[in-house]
Amino acid sequence: MVSNTQATELVQDAAGTVTGVKGVRGDGGEVSVAAKSVIIATGGFGSNVEFRQKVNTGVWSEVPLDDTIGCTNIKPCAQGDGMTLAEAAGAELIGLSDIQLHPCGTPGTGLMQHIRTSGRNRIFVNEEGSRFVSEGAARDELCKAIFAQSNSTYWVVVNKVRYPSLTEPDKDGEKMEDMIALDAVIAADTIDELAAATGMDAAKLQESIDTYNAVVAGEKEDPFGFKANNSADVQLTEGPWYACKKVPTVHHTMGGIRINVYSQALDASGKPIDGLYAVGECTGGIHGSNRLGGNAIADIMTFGRSAGLHAAEHAGVAKN
Repeated sequence: MVSNTQATELVQDAAGTVTGVKGVRGDGGEVSVAAKSVIIATGGFGSNVEFRQKVNTGVWSEVPLDDTIGCTNIKPCAQGDGMTLAEAAGAELIGLSDIQLHPCGTPGTGLMQHIRTSGRNRIFVNEEGSRFVSEGAARDELCKAIFAQSNSTYWVVVNKVRYPSLTEPDKDGEKMEDMIALDAVIAADTIDELAAATGMDAAKLQESIDTYNAVVAGEKEDPFGFKANNSADVQLTEGPWYACKKVPTVHHTMGGIRINVYSQALDASGKPIDGLYAVGECTGGIHGSNRLGGNAIADIMTFGRSAGLHAAEHAGVAKN
């Protein structure tokens, strides 16, 4: 088995049929593999800053998407290499400007770590401690609102309702005691102490919590449009309190290799590139301009099976 190898070229015969792959191992040695079918499943290009800046002409065109904005797919992944190889072999790349951002990035990396922004029973406040958006807003709306805040960042604030135990793992497998030890989360027993530790204005932070609680209790309408869920939302009244700083991050790239229902890579005229298949985030046109959360699972399962079946059929492998 050859691992730590970067594919550098798709091999094609005179008719344009893909017949193999060339690559370079981590030690510099060259590799050439002959194949009757090749499947590209290399992911998106979210971590490739130069690539995403080049194609960023869509909804985020006013945001530079430079290296100050991270990605939930850390390097060396999500570089768009498979797309580049496919394009060189004649495949069309579509929808590249459709880039999805997520509000749950970790400052400095963009990874989705520590207290998650999804779920209930939390508030989003800026560096001063003021709420600035509905916590139930769509990802794009949340990210645009965050970019409008000082330093394009914010705090997600929770209390013991979300984390009743320091040692019990949350739904993402993280323990609060570990997040505190990593300095990823700031903990305090009171609102005043939390404000002092984070640099927020205590009065503004208290007002944010009071407004949220009043909305949850049905006593007022939220000025930002947050709608409480009576079966899931409760008032946040007692410590300990926890704050975790967050930033927008590149999460998914909807553009990529044009394919058909057989997972065949297509050229600009819609003609299949013989012997070449693609699946997953390296493909384009599957999720439209903005992927719905969770739908990438259906994508990779559906088209992964399709790619495997049709690639095997093309290679003359009998079906089970």
